[in-house]
Amino acid sequence: MTTLVPTAIYTSPTEPIEVKLIPGVGPHSTDGKTTQISEIVLKAGGEDRDKPSAAKDTPLGNLRAQLTTLQDKLNEFLTQKMLNKRKLEDDDIERRILDDGVDEDSD
Repeated sequence: MTTLVPTAIYTSPTEPIEVKLIPGVGPHSTDGKTTQISEIVLKAGGEDRDKPSAAKDTPLGNLRAQLTTLQDKLNEFLTQKMLNKRKLEDDDIERRILDDGVDEDSD
Protein backbone atom coordinates (compact mmCIF):
# COMPACT_ATOMS: atom_id res chain seq x y z
CA MET A 1 0.00 0.00 0.00
CA THR A 2 1.35 3.40 -1.00
CA THR A 3 1.20 6.17 1.55
CA LEU A 4 0.14 9.48 0.04
CA VAL A 5 1.56 12.72 1.38
CA PRO A 6 -0.49 15.91 1.07
CA THR A 7 1.25 18.77 -0.72
CA ALA A 8 0.57 22.41 -1.46
CA ILE A 9 2.09 24.15 -4.46
CA TYR A 10 2.49 27.93 -4.54
CA THR A 11 2.72 29.61 -7.94
CA SER A 12 2.58 33.24 -8.88
CA PRO A 13 2.23 35.00 -12.22
CA THR A 14 4.86 37.53 -11.07
CA GLU A 15 7.43 35.06 -9.72
CA PRO A 16 9.24 32.49 -11.84
CA ILE A 17 9.66 29.91 -9.09
CA GLU A 18 7.14 27.34 -7.87
CA VAL A 19 7.21 26.39 -4.19
CA LYS A 20 6.12 22.94 -3.04
CA LEU A 21 5.21 22.55 0.62
CA ILE A 22 4.93 19.19 2.36
CA PRO A 23 4.17 18.37 6.00
CA GLY A 24 7.57 16.76 6.53
CA VAL A 25 8.50 14.31 9.23
CA GLY A 26 6.17 14.34 12.25
CA PRO A 27 5.03 14.30 14.84
CA HIS A 28 1.89 15.88 13.46
CA SER A 29 -1.12 17.01 15.41
CA THR A 30 -4.50 18.59 14.76
CA ASP A 31 -3.58 21.42 17.15
CA GLY A 32 -2.29 23.87 14.54
CA LYS A 33 -0.01 26.76 15.48
CA THR A 34 -1.56 29.21 13.03
CA THR A 35 -5.20 28.22 13.37
CA GLN A 36 -5.68 28.84 17.09
CA ILE A 37 -7.23 31.91 18.63
CA SER A 38 -4.73 34.66 19.34
CA GLU A 39 -2.46 34.68 22.35
CA ILE A 40 -3.95 38.05 23.33
CA VAL A 41 -7.45 36.58 23.54
CA LEU A 42 -6.19 33.59 25.55
CA LYS A 43 -4.36 35.87 28.01
CA ALA A 44 -7.53 37.92 28.42
CA GLY A 45 -9.35 34.78 29.54
CA GLY A 46 -10.76 33.72 26.19
CA GLU A 47 -11.34 30.08 25.41
CA ASP A 48 -10.85 28.25 22.12
CA ARG A 49 -14.24 26.60 21.75
CA ASP A 50 -13.42 25.34 18.25
CA LYS A 51 -10.27 23.47 19.28
CA PRO A 52 -10.09 20.29 17.22
CA SER A 53 -10.08 16.83 18.73
CA ALA A 54 -6.85 14.85 18.64
CA ALA A 55 -6.17 12.79 15.52
CA LYS A 56 -6.80 9.07 15.80
CA ASP A 57 -3.99 6.67 14.94
CA THR A 58 -5.62 5.62 11.68
CA PRO A 59 -4.71 6.44 8.06
CA LEU A 60 -7.42 9.11 7.95
CA GLY A 61 -6.46 10.48 11.38
CA ASN A 62 -2.81 10.69 10.32
CA LEU A 63 -3.79 12.47 7.10
CA ARG A 64 -5.85 14.95 9.11
CA ALA A 65 -2.86 15.73 11.34
CA GLN A 66 -0.53 16.07 8.32
CA LEU A 67 -2.99 18.49 6.72
CA THR A 68 -2.94 20.63 9.88
CA THR A 69 0.88 20.74 9.71
CA LEU A 70 0.69 21.59 6.01
CA GLN A 71 -1.81 24.38 6.73
CA ASP A 72 0.58 25.82 9.33
CA LYS A 73 3.46 25.73 6.84
CA LEU A 74 1.35 27.39 4.15
CA ASN A 75 0.13 30.11 6.54
CA GLU A 76 3.70 30.80 7.73
CA PHE A 77 5.00 30.90 4.14
CA LEU A 78 2.31 33.34 2.97
CA THR A 79 2.71 35.52 6.07
CA GLN A 80 6.46 35.75 5.43
CA LYS A 81 5.81 36.71 1.80
CA MET A 82 3.47 39.49 2.92
CA LEU A 83 6.01 40.76 5.47
CA ASN A 84 8.78 40.71 2.86
CA LYS A 85 6.59 42.60 0.40
CA ARG A 86 5.73 45.19 3.04
CA LYS A 87 9.43 45.58 3.89
CA LEU A 88 10.30 46.14 0.22
CA GLU A 89 7.53 48.72 -0.11
CA ASP A 90 8.69 50.52 3.05
CA ASP A 91 12.31 50.44 1.82
CA ASP A 92 11.20 51.85 -1.54
CA ILE A 93 9.33 54.71 0.12
CA GLU A 94 12.35 55.49 2.30
CA ARG A 95 14.68 55.36 -0.71
CA ARG A 96 12.45 57.68 -2.74
CA ILE A 97 12.24 60.17 0.12
CA LEU A 98 16.00 60.15 0.77
CA ASP A 99 17.23 59.89 -2.83
CA ASP A 100 14.64 61.81 -4.76
CA GLY A 101 13.16 64.10 -2.17
CA VAL A 102 9.74 62.67 -3.04
CA ASP A 103 7.06 63.10 -0.44
CA GLU A 104 5.39 59.83 0.54
CA ASP A 105 1.92 61.30 0.03
CA SER A 106 2.62 62.90 -3.34
CA ASP A 107 1.81 59.79 -5.44
